[in-house]
Amino acid sequence: MITTIVLRVFERMHDRKLASIIATAGQNHVCDRTIRNWLSKRTGPNRQLLAEIMVDSQEQLRANLEEKAWPAEEIQAFIDGLKACTGLVSGVAFGLQNRCDQYPALLRLAAKIDLLEQKLGEHRANQDVRGWANTILDAKWIQDEQFEDPDTGTSAECTRQQLRQAQAWEELERPAAVFFVNTLFQLLATLDLEFGATYLAEWEATPFFAALLPRLNPRIDLEGKVSIRTTRNFYHYPTRRLLDATACMRIMRQSPLLKWPNRIPAAAKMVEWLQLRNCATLASNVAKWRSGRPLTAARFDELWDACFDFVPAAHRPSAPIPMLFAATLFSELFVQGSLAERNLTFVSPDPAFYLYWWKIQRQALESGSQALRFGTKPWMPALSV
Repeated sequence: MITTIVLRVFERMHDRKLASIIATAGQNHVCDRTIRNWLSKRTGPNRQLLAEIMVDSQEQLRANLEEKAWPAEEIQAFIDGLKACTGLVSGVAFGLQNRCDQYPALLRLAAKIDLLEQKLGEHRANQDVRGWANTILDAKWIQDEQFEDPDTGTSAECTRQQLRQAQAWEELERPAAVFFVNTLFQLLATLDLEFGATYLAEWEATPFFAALLPRLNPRIDLEGKVSIRTTRNFYHYPTRRLLDATACMRIMRQSPLLKWPNRIPAAAKMVEWLQLRNCATLASNVAKWRSGRPLTAARFDELWDACFDFVPAAHRPSAPIPMLFAATLFSELFVQGSLAERNLTFVSPDPAFYLYWWKIQRQALESGSQALRFGTKPWMPALSV
């Protein structure tokens, strides 16, 4: 389910398990193992202890936001908004904002997903196959597109019919997969659009996250080849593409006219483009990140601050964490194993499926009561799909 995938992405971005994150945020009132037992419902928390953890977590968050020079009223609004989240998906979605109310459509969709999956979890625990299927069928917010499978040409009505007829969990696997994959990409496309309209407001509406999809090197001709020599430059990982975008955004922001560079930097020039010559640790990790090693939120923040050191701190743009979230999600979905371990599974997906959902969500968000507005500057062609 979507909660499971979002959790894996969240843990990957922080290089820690959820239990460890909660234990640390709670000032280590309890150990990781205790938190894991709570999450698995093997045991339940003492109410007083849980209250103490919540207070300490909020105070730590408050201190972190004060360090970033947030105004007091915005800090309180952010904490209140996080407390109001309905589950993990909406909590992670809320945390991707730089300020409250940046991504209202994303939060509405995330809350619907949380509530739906909570009900589905109850039906699963009760071994209620029909209740599980009917919960999806009866959800008023679900669109026809979420039941369509472009890979097989399966229509929305066909998927609904499969849900109606299912009498065993095995019979739900195919229609459930169609629904969850579509809804996951709907969620990501919504984030893409609201991120672009706020963080990159001067630029035209563009599927920014599509530039982060993994791909094989487009300069290598695969046609007619029996075997391919997999050099380092053969696979373009999502983290590599994120670093490419980061380097190009730095060059653009340094230009008085916000002019994009003519090309994406070569590997040998990446450290120079990122302005990391005086940051030995970050510079030494660039090649590893480009080769697929996970890039955490903390290291991306550090990298971003080093890249934009030429901008006064008060005017420095914050790190585009939603782009890191998208790159990490694509890594989770499409890249497994590694070349070093000789167990790499690398999928280079057709961007058409993501673009399909991006167009659907753009139409929905531009026709709503709080329609998104975009600028007119063209996005860098080499980062377009």
